[in-house]
Amino acid sequence: MVWRKVNEVLKIKNLKPTVKHGGGNVIIWGCILTTGVGELIFIDGIMDKNKYLDILKTNLIKSASNLGIRDTFKFYQDNDHKHKSRIVQEYLLYKCPKVLHPPPQSPDLNPIENLWDQLDRNIRTTPIKTITELMERLLEEWRRIPHEYLKKIICNMPKRLYEVIKQKGQPAKY
Repeated sequence: MVWRKVNEVLKIKNLKPTVKHGGGNVIIWGCILTTGVGELIFIDGIMDKNKYLDILKTNLIKSASNLGIRDTFKFYQDNDHKHKSRIVQEYLLYKCPKVLHPPPQSPDLNPIENLWDQLDRNIRTTPIKTITELMERLLEEWRRIPHEYLKKIICNMPKRLYEVIKQKGQPAKY
């Protein structure tokens, strides 16, 4: 119970901020392969094709080099309009050795989606009160991702593709 004088209930000094449905969110970009994770990038503001291109220019090749696959990696992204923009496609044409192109209207089969879900579950094991805490927890969990898990979700792609073909594009168990 708190005692206040009349008409002082809503004065700023008497209020304590609370968070009812989480403390906010962040937008991140990351890349993975069977042997490790690349950079995890926090994105300020709204993602557009120019911001996405900057992220690729700054981090894609750097991540590939750090992981020892600079000239041999295969880049996969979904059909998001930012990913398919002309400036991004031209950059990838000249800077990526191999780009995998999902067909239009294809289900999202990107293995990193499984990782985002797992990362979300991992960070929710402890309370997070601020965006800074959220970012720190994400980085901490990102660095802890087991290589066995990455290998499993990436090497599972042929089974996913088979299941989608078998279901004739309808929802599959993946």
